[in-house]
Amino acid sequence: MSNTSLPTVGYYPIRGRAQPIRLLLNHAIMRHLARKHGLVATDETGLVRQDVLEQQLADILYGLANGLLFDKDYETLKIKYLAETLPQQLDELSRFLGTRQWFTRNHINYVDFMGYELLDWLREFSASTFNKYQNFVQYMNRFESLPAIKAYMKSPELIRTPFGPYIQFDYRN
Repeated sequence: MSNTSLPTVGYYPIRGRAQPIRLLLNHAIMRHLARKHGLVATDETGLVRQDVLEQQLADILYGLANGLLFDKDYETLKIKYLAETLPQQLDELSRFLGTRQWFTRNHINYVDFMGYELLDWLREFSASTFNKYQNFVQYMNRFESLPAIKAYMKSPELIRTPFGPYIQFDYRN
């Protein structure tokens, strides 16, 4: 095996026991690229905010995907999620962002890419709830106005819907 070989995960085409490995490799790659390109916090306060936000975003996404979207009682759970869970989560996240330009202060960070993705999911899921938070609306506009992001969003490589083509329900309210 040469030094240029990349590790390959060989497993069945299911999540199973290989999923934690896939997740670890993807998070490691994201953090490595962020460090390499200056997209990480540089002071203790920013590092703490970065770590807290990364885990909070993962918790919210996990709750949405596994606790709601793929549940057989989706229609019933959606009502409670929209009335109770989503507003509470967005309130907390909105306070965390505050009037800052980006989540870890005024410099974009790799967690802003994660934050944008989750907020896009939530904007698609419940635009009426999302739009109550002007700091999120401004944040999304700011992110989408970045030249490289703007170009990507016009490209055919962009996957338009955050939920993908395999979800068979109407997730818009």
